[in-house]
Amino acid sequence: MSPHPFLRRRRALARGSSIIEVIIAMAVLALAGAGAVGGMVTASRHVHDGQLFQVKRLMVEARAQRLWLANKNTLVAQAVAPPSTFPPDIPPGTEPWQVDTSVAVPNDPGSGAYFELSATGEVKTPAATIAAGTACNATEVPTGTYCREVLVTRGMPRTVAVNSAALLPPGSQPVTVWTRVWRKGEPPENATVHSEVFVQ
Repeated sequence: MSPHPFLRRRRALARGSSIIEVIIAMAVLALAGAGAVGGMVTASRHVHDGQLFQVKRLMVEARAQRLWLANKNTLVAQAVAPPSTFPPDIPPGTEPWQVDTSVAVPNDPGSGAYFELSATGEVKTPAATIAAGTACNATEVPTGTYCREVLVTRGMPRTVAVNSAALLPPGSQPVTVWTRVWRKGEPPENATVHSEVFVQ
């Protein structure tokens, strides 16, 4: 005896509901998996960005350390009037910023203007394919190259300019040495800037 037509319809509906439930469950799992992969990609990018920041920080601080040994009279002679735009806000490769003119010494991140990273993250200096004095934003500088710029301004940085008279002895000549490292191809705001005050 065949089942009643009503029972046959209920069984068919039950089978259809099961397939729909499986499809919905698979869609939910797929979305969760995509979210997990997206989170891992974001975390990986943040780790990479942190490593790049450490490299840039190393290069600006190494340059500042070399300046402590430099002749301060030379810094005073190089100093220019502070620009109307706060130095970190001036785009890379734009005057009065100048490419670092120090002679590049292999394995010394405090010298030279152009740098590359090895596959293991080691700083390689100099990037030999770039002519000395080439601006950081020039087309001759390959994308991904690290470029260091220096700017020496008379007086104190903007943050303490109001109190500079009280901070310094009479007749002193303060200069602020700005050092910036930018990776070609990154937004200008990703550059790392360091300022150091020297008094003569």
